[in-house]
Amino acid sequence: MVDLKDGQSDIPLASISCMTYNHVSFVRQCLESLLMQKTNFPFEILIHDDASTDGTKEIVEEYVSRYPDLIFPIFQKENQYSKGVRGIMSRFNYPRCRGRYIAICEGDDYWTDPLKLQKHVDFLEAHDEYILTYHDFRIVDDQGNIIDENPLPAAHKKDASRKDLILGNRLTMTLTLCFRNVIKDFPLEKYKVTNGDTFLISMLGNYGKGKWMGDEIEKACYRSHSGGVWSMLGNKAKIPAQINTYYWLYRYYLRLGNIGYALSWYIKILYVKLTRKAGMLGAKK
Repeated sequence: MVDLKDGQSDIPLASISCMTYNHVSFVRQCLESLLMQKTNFPFEILIHDDASTDGTKEIVEEYVSRYPDLIFPIFQKENQYSKGVRGIMSRFNYPRCRGRYIAICEGDDYWTDPLKLQKHVDFLEAHDEYILTYHDFRIVDDQGNIIDENPLPAAHKKDASRKDLILGNRLTMTLTLCFRNVIKDFPLEKYKVTNGDTFLISMLGNYGKGKWMGDEIEKACYRSHSGGVWSMLGNKAKIPAQINTYYWLYRYYLRLGNIGYALSWYIKILYVKLTRKAGMLGAKK
């Protein structure tokens, strides 16, 4: 666990951002997967717990007591998400990240490669033109049983240009991401969306390219369960959430004067609406 070389600076080179909410059955596995990372640089783990009521907070406190110089928590007294607060990582965790790089793992997901963080950072340290790295994942259920070994379409298993990232042309799951800590202030538009990850990756695309590392890093595990924020949304609710995200990306780039990017996101809105309408008409036949 946390295999660091002697004589290193206390300033972390990488920050791991983790959000928890009622993850009592999963958070130990998540934290152990972060603590097993073997690096030749210091890193930190920043946890934001959104007022869990199931014992998650107590488990996090246990780990904080064991690793007080490594794990830094925020324990909300009131659930921020239920109060309509969006962009929780952007509001509460990213501003605390001291690392040059940020990796993400939510409390119900987990990593499997003990060298994952080292591999990400090594690549980004050597390639200034890349803003982020990402890799493959599998979907597991509550018990860790594999639901889908290969959910990522082959078309997304490759590098991404700046434009690919800006326009959402790569499916990059956050638990596989590592990116440069370059965004210090997020726009108001980001706090109006459900899919904050899509917005984040689009913003990062303005700073560089994306590197696919699927052949070098073992698959991370994305947990699909009834308590997940995205899982709790039915298919009918997911489409409006997707349109909402696309709309605010359209508004964001329009405000910046990037008309081409704005129009591309507007076309995505029309495509989703037309596809949904066609599906509804087909269902009525």
